Amino acid sequence: MTTDISKAAIAGKLQETAETARAGLASARTKVGEGVDGYPVAALIGGLAVGVALGALLPRSKKEADLLGPIGNSVNERARSAINAARDAGQGKLDELGLSTNAAGKQVGKLIESVAEVAEVAGTAAVDAIRTR
Repeated sequence: MTTDISKAAIAGKLQETAETARAGLASARTKVGEGVDGYPVAALIGGLAVGVALGALLPRSKKEADLLGPIGNSVNERARSAINAARDAGQGKLDELGLSTNAAGKQVGKLIESVAEVAEVAGTAAVDAIRTR
């Protein structure tokens, strides 16, 4: 008899846990939907970041390494050269204009904030336009 009670208690607890999980999932879906609606650009960037992270975590196959290895090395070298050239040119221009790296960084920060705000407003307008159709 105690076995029947224990099984019934366990089944009831499992049912309760399943219902709680379903309610939590529904709440999470709603919150994610509201987040995407409120911040579409941030959602896009977050999605891209998750994709990149997953891609980085997946192991490369031997075939990928054989086919893409030399290309990847060449791309990395070119990217490093481009970054170094851009950094040197930017630093030279800052020196020419008499600006410090710190002051320029603050200006860039303000610019990025402004661009992000514009992108958010534009993204929200696009979502609203799609919904009204």
